[in-house]
Amino acid sequence: MTEPVTETEPGGDGASFHENWKSQQEAYYLHWIRGKPKNQIQLAFRQHWLTFQPYLKNLQGKRCLEVGCGRGSMSAYFADAGWDCTLLDISPKAIELAAEAFLKQQLPAHFAVGDCRSLPYDSESFDLCFSIGLLEHFRDFDDVIREQVRVLANGGLFIGYIVPHIPDNVQQEYSWVCDLLKAVTAPQSPIEKTPVYRSDALSPPYLNSMTKAGLINLSHSGIYSVPMISHSIEFPFTLLGDDAEAILVNHFTALLEDRKKRYAGKDPWLCDEHYGQAILVCGYKP
Repeated sequence: MTEPVTETEPGGDGASFHENWKSQQEAYYLHWIRGKPKNQIQLAFRQHWLTFQPYLKNLQGKRCLEVGCGRGSMSAYFADAGWDCTLLDISPKAIELAAEAFLKQQLPAHFAVGDCRSLPYDSESFDLCFSIGLLEHFRDFDDVIREQVRVLANGGLFIGYIVPHIPDNVQQEYSWVCDLLKAVTAPQSPIEKTPVYRSDALSPPYLNSMTKAGLINLSHSGIYSVPMISHSIEFPFTLLGDDAEAILVNHFTALLEDRKKRYAGKDPWLCDEHYGQAILVCGYKP
């Protein structure tokens, strides 16, 4: 496995993420909405929520933990659906932003600052543990996965949404659009981001770690089958204007509906691992 040359920080470096959460205005966006998505990131999180549903239907309880929660956009869907949600992040600023966002939206949840390699919870405390964009930032993620399995109840579900560095995925077909937007619409002062490590690994090493941690009935897939269109797709994602985002939402929605028809009703948000923006790995604790 090769490491992206632009990602120089040591794996799992929480300080770098804390700096990014403190310094970017986009960190204040909660990408959750009850109605029709208004931008492409709200659309993405809505599609994640829909894709997760078949994996959730056999769970015995509704206690969930989001590890490395950031602003908590995914947990907002669980909280709105009546789950007992706990959000944990190593960055105090991220937890502050998440708590403020949930309070504003009147969504109930518990919040904690903590290290995903040593979770501050008793064993078998949750029915679901998940993370969005966490595992790819570790060179050694065995402890991160093992800890989530430890706090899962028997029959509980582990979901890892992983965003590896894949330069030849769906995004490559639209890179020229993002480059054009960057040239004509980006601010004179570019967005500064503290570098963080990001792996280029697909599912095999994660599945191996999940097996070692005792999970069964493993599954994996590419996910997020449409491009991101922005003058800055780096963390945090920078949105375009309202009209442009509305056009993209309508276009991507139509694209997904067409793909669902062509593939006999299969989830159009899932795809080949080399093609999607991310990969999805799931497993159950026996």
